[in-house]
Amino acid sequence: MTPHWGTTRFGAALRDALRRQGIERSVREQDVLVRWDEIVGLAIARQARPLRLHHGVLWITVQDAAWRQELSLMRLELVEKINAAVQDEVVKEIRLR
Repeated sequence: MTPHWGTTRFGAALRDALRRQGIERSVREQDVLVRWDEIVGLAIARQARPLRLHHGVLWITVQDAAWRQELSLMRLELVEKINAAVQDEVVKEIRLR
């Protein structure tokens, strides 16, 4: 009985099909938005929400000026954390609003 191998093969086939169709990146970009709370943690997620991710630019709305300043200082760290979570370099820049 090898259900794990079947699942692994299906996952690989799905990733390959997405890549061939050119939508793998779009799926990973959506993953950032969907998994925001998990990726950045609840403290940040309570204060900042992702608006959109387009051409490597992640737009984030922030509750107040103090948090905007804090996140501004954390931009590089956030980019690395987000990209590591989705295993791709989908975020190149963060812009805060």
